[in-house]
Amino acid sequence: MDCSAALSGCAIFEGIDRGAIESLFSRGREVAYDAGHMLFERGQDAHELMILGEGVAELLFPVQIMGVTREVTMASKQPGDVVAWSALVNPYHFTLSARCASACTLAVFSRDVLHTFFEADPTTGCHFMRNLAGVIGRRLQAMQTLWMHDLQASAVRRLG
Repeated sequence: MDCSAALSGCAIFEGIDRGAIESLFSRGREVAYDAGHMLFERGQDAHELMILGEGVAELLFPVQIMGVTREVTMASKQPGDVVAWSALVNPYHFTLSARCASACTLAVFSRDVLHTFFEADPTTGCHFMRNLAGVIGRRLQAMQTLWMHDLQASAVRRLG
């Protein structure tokens, strides 16, 4: 996979041996998409971990505005960011949607391949899952911030 060198320094691989990273990348695949391509939809079954190698991807969240539901950008992901981790977290469904804001290249790893790899190399698996917990924690903090803003706006409307 060509983007393994560029992605080896991203947060999800922190503390993982370079050789283990290269071995893992040999089990993944690299995919490229044009701007506007929907990577996945909220609620869809998740089978793959996706890490952005090039471009910008947007995580989208449905928001109802005046009776109309629209997908709004919750976060923009840059190269090195994990775009999709739901394949590793039960119940294995996407909680957000994602689309390419520009042409994108992603490193993609199937859940089964990752599980097999981590069972064979538990030290790497432990580091990876610890790093993934940090990614999930940051996403939850971002969601909490959005929720708090929504609550504040709702309170202002009711009081005003």
